[in-house]
Amino acid sequence: MHGTDCNVTNFLRQSFYLWLIDICNVTVHDLAHLRFVVSEIIVNQRATLKTVAEACGLAVTTVSRALNNHDDIAPGTRERVQRVASDIGYVPNREGRALRTGQSHLISLVVPPHSSISGYTSSIIFSLGAVLRDHGYELCALPAYPDEDELNQIRSIVENRRADGVILTRTEPQDVRVRYLIEQGIPFVTHGRTELASAHAYVDFDNQAFAEQAAKRLIDRGCKRLMLIGPPAELTYANHMYQGFQRAVTCGGIDSVPTPDDLSFETPLASIREQIEALMASQDAPDGIVCGGEFAALAVIASLRDDSDPSASKVPVIAKQTSSVFDHTYPPIDTLYEDIDAAGVLLAESILSLLRQQGDAKSLSRLLKPQTRWRTDGT
Repeated sequence: MHGTDCNVTNFLRQSFYLWLIDICNVTVHDLAHLRFVVSEIIVNQRATLKTVAEACGLAVTTVSRALNNHDDIAPGTRERVQRVASDIGYVPNREGRALRTGQSHLISLVVPPHSSISGYTSSIIFSLGAVLRDHGYELCALPAYPDEDELNQIRSIVENRRADGVILTRTEPQDVRVRYLIEQGIPFVTHGRTELASAHAYVDFDNQAFAEQAAKRLIDRGCKRLMLIGPPAELTYANHMYQGFQRAVTCGGIDSVPTPDDLSFETPLASIREQIEALMASQDAPDGIVCGGEFAALAVIASLRDDSDPSASKVPVIAKQTSSVFDHTYPPIDTLYEDIDAAGVLLAESILSLLRQQGDAKSLSRLLKPQTRWRTDGT
C-alpha cells in the first residue's frame, strides 16, 4: 500500500473512532476492542475467530464452542456470540479448522438417483440438515448418479477427508459401500438395513409390517387374489416387503398374483399403467393391489380407472404414503404412512452420537412402524 493510501486509511479510521466517542457514547474500553476488531478485518481482509472473541470480550475457545452450539455454553452467551459474529461478517474458515482439528464438520448424504418416493429427497435433507445445523455440522448432499460407481464416490469422500461421517440410502443385502466404511472405521448410518454379519447403525421403516398390514386389510375386504408392487429386487427392503406380504397371504389362505419381473414402483409410470392394463385383461388379474410407492400407486389407480371393464375401477389399492398426496385424492384410498421427517431426525441423532462415541450400532439403530390411515369403510 502506498504512503498516501496509508495516510488516508489512518485518517478515516481515526475519524471513525472519534465519531463513535462523540456521537454514539462509545467508551474508551469499548473502543479498544473495536480498534482491534477493525484492524483485524483490515489486515486479514476477513473477520476471524479471534476477532469475534475480542469483540465479545471472551476467550477464543469459549467463542468457538458458542458458535458450534455446545451445551456447556449458556444460551445467552451463545446467542450474543452468534449475533456479534453475524454483525461483523465472520465466516468459519473450514479448511483451516479441518487442518487444526482433523474434522471438517461436514456430513455427507448420498442422495438416491430416483424420485419414486414422493417428497423423499426434500424431507430427508431438511429434517437431517436442521438437526446437524443445531449441533455445528453442515449437511453435504451428493447425488448418486446412475452411471457412477457408488463405491468410488464413497472412497472419494473418505480418502479426501471430505466429511466426518456418511449417511447412505438404498441399501443392499451385501452392500459393498457399508462393508468399505466398516473396514475404514468411518462413522456412518444407513437409511435401510443390510444382511452383513457386522452390525452397523441404521434407521429403517418396517416394510414387512407395512405389507402384512396392507394385505390383511385387503383380505378383510374380501380380496382373494393379491399382487404386491414393491421396490427393485436388489434392495434389502424388497425382501422385507415380500415376506410381510406372503405371510398375510398364507395366513389368509388366499392366492397371490406373481408380479412381472420388470415391474416395481420405480418402473416408469407410463410403463406401470401399460402393464396394469395388460394384467387386468389377463386371466391372472388381481382383485387387490399393495403398492410400496406413492407415484406408482397413482399410476396403478389411473390405469384401473381407465380400464374398459367397469369392474377394474373397483379393485382396491393400498399404498405406502410418504407425503400428503393421498390426503387430498378422490376417491380416498387406504394407506400406511412412513414418516420421512422422523427418519431424518433419527439419522442425524445417530451420526452425531457416533461422532461423539456415544452408543454402539445396536443402541443407535431404529425401526419405524407404519401409521395406518384407513379412509374407507373396509368393505
